[in-house]
Amino acid sequence: MTLKELNKRIASGELKSNLRKEDIKGAPFKIGSRVKVLSNPNDDETFESTFTGKIGEVFFFEYDCGCGQTFPNDPMIGVKFQNGKVEEFWKEELELIF
Repeated sequence: MTLKELNKRIASGELKSNLRKEDIKGAPFKIGSRVKVLSNPNDDETFESTFTGKIGEVFFFEYDCGCGQTFPNDPMIGVKFQNGKVEEFWKEELELIF
């Protein structure tokens, strides 16, 4: 299932979104951390390559959308970009920017 399909199911109410917008002990980043999107290190077919090299801010963690996440160390990570767009990534697809 693609991220687009998951988002459609969440929007329809079929699946409930449980976005966590606070720091989670054991999560790979902190909320508000600046991160850079890497170039699909997992060879994930759902990876949105237009975000490669872009910098954004960790906006939320998602543990419940059915993508194989584990709590607390392996969530989907919502990143918000300067244009206001938000996309989800795995921790391996992001690099912390200091």
